[in-house]
Amino acid sequence: MTAHGGRQRFVTDMVAWLTRTLAPAGAVITPHTPLFADGLINSIRILELIAWVELAIGCPIPDVRIRMDNFRTVERIADVFVGEEDDVAA
Repeated sequence: MTAHGGRQRFVTDMVAWLTRTLAPAGAVITPHTPLFADGLINSIRILELIAWVELAIGCPIPDVRIRMDNFRTVERIADVFVGEEDDVAA
């Protein structure tokens, strides 16, 4: 996804996925929503989130990069796993 869609597409798609699959009814998720602090992600749901990110970026996430801090918000996930270089227009 990131090769063609870029960082903003990743953020938009992740927010939509989180809203559809993990958010309670009526909850609003933004790129800055604290995923753990607000209880959207727990120890089981993090596995779903990691799997989604791996699929979206097209490669596995190394174990050393699986830290709570890297998954605290959608923006942080994009910063760590997509990066700014994917924003450059082709």
